[in-house]
Amino acid sequence: MKKAEKRKMYFLIGISAIAIILLIFVNFRSVQNTQVEYANYFASVTQESVNLTRAFQNEIGLWQLGEFSNNTMAEITNHYLNNFTTQLNEFNETASPEVFLESKRNLLESFTNEISSYEFFRDYLLTGNVTKNEISTDLLSKALEDEALAFKAYEEIVNITDS
Repeated sequence: MKKAEKRKMYFLIGISAIAIILLIFVNFRSVQNTQVEYANYFASVTQESVNLTRAFQNEIGLWQLGEFSNNTMAEITNHYLNNFTTQLNEFNETASPEVFLESKRNLLESFTNEISSYEFFRDYLLTGNVTKNEISTDLLSKALEDEALAFKAYEEIVNITDS
């Protein structure tokens, strides 16, 4: 092989190696950006959920003060159930990086239990069946446990990513 051809070959190998390194770096940065974007999305969904729950609990407080009848509170509950279900469906349809699957699964379980809780609460309002209210309370407690697990997994990921 001639000296000029060897230089050309080494030059092409060098350029190829640099290109491969750059592709790996860009791919790594892309994965990191996706994780950061999803972490931000997860945090915003969680905040929206907290705000929706707080608004509904305020309505329950007014009901407890006698501002609403059971039938009116059941109608209000139906309205909030639509909002919670919409939020659940939108969150469920959003793809997550694999590292967030546990957080997502726990938050979905929290949403599902919260929705079920409010369905039982609505049924209690309409029937007066105290057992339905007890089931509602148990499901709401389970929803809070699932939410705590989701946050714990989320925080572990974010802390590792920030390190």
